[in-house]
Amino acid sequence: MKLEKIQGKSYYIKGGTNTGVYIFENKSVLIIDPGLSDARGKRLVKFFENENLNIKYIINTHEHSDHYGATKFILDSFKGSRTFSSYDAKLVIENPYIFNMYTYGGKSSKFFDENFKNRGQYFRVDEVLSEGEVFLEDEYFEIIDLKGHSIGQIGVITKDKVLYLGDSLLDKEILEKFNFPFIIDVASQIKTLEKIKKLDFDFAVIGHRKELLDKEETLDLAQYNIDLINKYIDYIKLKLRSLCTQQDLLAYIINDHNLKLNYKEYYFSKSTLASMISYLAENENIDYKIDDGKIYYYLKK
Repeated sequence: MKLEKIQGKSYYIKGGTNTGVYIFENKSVLIIDPGLSDARGKRLVKFFENENLNIKYIINTHEHSDHYGATKFILDSFKGSRTFSSYDAKLVIENPYIFNMYTYGGKSSKFFDENFKNRGQYFRVDEVLSEGEVFLEDEYFEIIDLKGHSIGQIGVITKDKVLYLGDSLLDKEILEKFNFPFIIDVASQIKTLEKIKKLDFDFAVIGHRKELLDKEETLDLAQYNIDLINKYIDYIKLKLRSLCTQQDLLAYIINDHNLKLNYKEYYFSKSTLASMISYLAENENIDYKIDDGKIYYYLKK
């Protein structure tokens, strides 16, 4: 484990999920997205103890357990440390079954739940963050509302102009592997990606990419994410020139794009498709009919 300096007091630690780090003058530390599990938390605790640094604040950018799962172990190790998230993220972090239920579409099956055995221990979020400035140790941090990938996604900009994005922006390598990305609200995600392009920052850290991004790389990647979403929107509109059920559409997407999905990823893709159908409905592009016990969607003329 290594502390990678970005600039000023802003750092990050690479991992399956990258962890943002900000070190205050008094040697207390803010970390952003500690990672998946107790094992990750244990490594972080050992590292910061060896560096004589005190984790005092933890910001979870959103409510997915690969970002917050290590939090409880850290809280138990650094007494008095405090946790932060958005309101929507707090709701799901404190009630993790909600994520399983809304992704699955009802009480989730054991086949789905077994994918989340290592999501970490229960903890409460101490303070809710909204878009705007927050002060920690008399230093300001800008909180950005970046919902779309999840309902509670936020980003953090330090005074060093380092932007921590969580999963609001996905790396090309991830998108090549998971080409139909998990998006809970497509309209919000498109707005978020456009918003990222207008933020004032020098460098960005995203959740699942080993290398740091400079601003130009971040802007290019934001456009790449937008283009991928629009590609699938156009693909769905093309398929809806004929009547299709949601199940039909998902099968087309999986087969035509050669997606290799496990049980959990199938339901993630199902949620993304539902969000895209909602997006098209909100924009008056599609309508539906119910026939023979099935809901069929079609493109409006």
